[in-house]
Amino acid sequence: MIKINLLPIKAAKKREYINQQLLLLGVVLVGTCVLLGMWFLHGESKIKGQREQIATAKNQIVQYEKAIGEVSKYKGLEESLNRKLGVIEGLIKGKTGPVKVLDFISQAIPREVWVLSWTESGGSVSILGEALTNKDVAHFMSVLGGGNATKEPTTEGASAAPKDGKDPKEAKSELAGQTFFSEIRLVRTQTRNYAEFSRAFVEFEIKMKVNYSI
Repeated sequence: MIKINLLPIKAAKKREYINQQLLLLGVVLVGTCVLLGMWFLHGESKIKGQREQIATAKNQIVQYEKAIGEVSKYKGLEESLNRKLGVIEGLIKGKTGPVKVLDFISQAIPREVWVLSWTESGGSVSILGEALTNKDVAHFMSVLGGGNATKEPTTEGASAAPKDGKDPKEAKSELAGQTFFSEIRLVRTQTRNYAEFSRAFVEFEIKMKVNYSI
């Protein structure tokens, strides 16, 4: 009977199987390495992108800080300019205000009232004057308050025209509503007889506040 030795065939198949397993393992290892490499590169790319975004954000913050500094600088300049303009405006008002007030007084004084003195200090005014009657004093105070600013005479029974020749209604419309003065109050009145004029006059003192900025 013929006997066949199968051991070399089995050994060859075993070696072939081992080789196949080693090859498969090598393929798996290579694939794993490739995947790990791709994952690593992808992670590096994301990290790089994040770093670039952080750098961009930092640059923007620096730019914004510079812009904020410029805005604060210009805001300070604006406030300084406004203060200077306020000072200039105050100087202009202080220069022209008294002129306007005195012009208003010169037009508003009734015929029967005479201003003897004008004293002003710190926005407070004191007027000393004379009038024919107490009614004329009351009318003058009304004119100062802008209530009935007419130069029409107020002496009882008198009806003369204004000194400038204007119609009383026109004079009233020009002067009414002025508010240069406030807190107008009559401090005192006193009747004095003048023999040379053969009649009595009313001395008065008026105190009030003046606003030159109108």
